[in-house]
Amino acid sequence: IIRASLPAIIPQFLYLIVLGELMWEFDSPFVKDFCLNSTNSSNDEPRTAPIASIIRCEALSDYSGPAVESAGTITLAALAVCTCMTSSSYLFRMESIRSEPPWQRNHLWLGTLVLAFILIAVYMSLVLEEGSMAALSWYFYCLFLLAPFVCLYFCELVKTMDQKHEKRAIMMRRLQFETRLGMWSPKETTHVGDAANNSRRESASPIV
Repeated sequence: IIRASLPAIIPQFLYLIVLGELMWEFDSPFVKDFCLNSTNSSNDEPRTAPIASIIRCEALSDYSGPAVESAGTITLAALAVCTCMTSSSYLFRMESIRSEPPWQRNHLWLGTLVLAFILIAVYMSLVLEEGSMAALSWYFYCLFLLAPFVCLYFCELVKTMDQKHEKRAIMMRRLQFETRLGMWSPKETTHVGDAANNSRRESASPIV
């Protein structure tokens, strides 16, 4: 659950950015009339008002249009890309991808990853409204490209913490096993010890 938390949160953050950008692109009159106050709507030019004022707009709760549909499509694509990238960290629970890179020997995973990226690109080209990607700012593309690698690093960090807990659990199990083995190991009885002492005395006595 912890590993999957960040890949699920980052696309939601990107959705807010995309929605604010596309609302200016596809329905700027709606933004001016319902999302900005009178001073902002008269003085600000399109796409210069803060995105936060659009995101917090109460009128968007009942809004449906190309901006919302395209923003949802891009968010779904971001979630799919983050999931595909972090899948390399899910192949081994304890082994790091630096010690065991999945793209070297697991050719099935590599082929599936490439196929998934192709399907994501085809899906976006078919569903997105025309001009959606061109309307987005440069920082969105930076965040979109960095998000999968941030999620992958987070998964590897969680895996490192799991390795420490696993090593501690192994040491504890080994200590418990050795303790129980010492408790239940057979002890030398008294008569056996006496017999051994008598045999030593007889061997030490001179022959008459």
